[in-house]
Amino acid sequence: MALRRAVQDDDVESQQATKDDESYAVGQVTIRVPLDCRPLPLLAVIVSFLPWAVPVALIADIALERRAISLFAFTAILVTSLVCEWGLKPLIGEPRPPTSACRTEDGKLLPGMPSGHVMMCQSMLIFYMLESIHHHALMVAVLLILAMPAMPWARWYNGDHTVKQVVVTFLAASLVGLVDYLIFLVLFQDSSGTFGQHVREVRREERIGVTRALLADLGPPGVIPVPFLPSTA
Repeated sequence: MALRRAVQDDDVESQQATKDDESYAVGQVTIRVPLDCRPLPLLAVIVSFLPWAVPVALIADIALERRAISLFAFTAILVTSLVCEWGLKPLIGEPRPPTSACRTEDGKLLPGMPSGHVMMCQSMLIFYMLESIHHHALMVAVLLILAMPAMPWARWYNGDHTVKQVVVTFLAASLVGLVDYLIFLVLFQDSSGTFGQHVREVRREERIGVTRALLADLGPPGVIPVPFLPSTA
């Protein structure tokens, strides 16, 4: 993990620094040394690290509770992250602001459109907001809505993305979260169950279908064909 100086922008409080300050990237989050312990700069850094805790929490829930929704959410995060990091960012090629320490070894700014942090958080917030509404947990839905601006603000305030990058990603991620939830409803109509239960229910439906087909072949009730029985006519 190399230490790299980042050009600072005096328009943002968290990015004000002296020429002796150094900055480096940890998990695509710019850390400035000495650490600015004022409330807003510190909050921006802390919020920027929250996305790394989400997959860990989902994996733990999958292992312990085997919830179908956690398995789907983790898969959605994995797919979305791969598309962002290996597809969209290199394709769009829009660099991060000069205040970011997310750079290549030769000091070139890494692409910042779309913001992976904002994409993951906003899509999951939309996803779980819709799930909360579906189960009439309106207070939870309201809290999730109130939390939505936090990640775009943190990524901009910490100097890792421009306003344009976080706003565009916020809008795109909202659509991604909606699509994710629609797919989830198609695959798992009962989101309260586990993925093991879902598999068992599918197999049960298959067995019921086979049984009905066999009964249909036997004909109406009380009429059971007997093969090779000579006709009495």
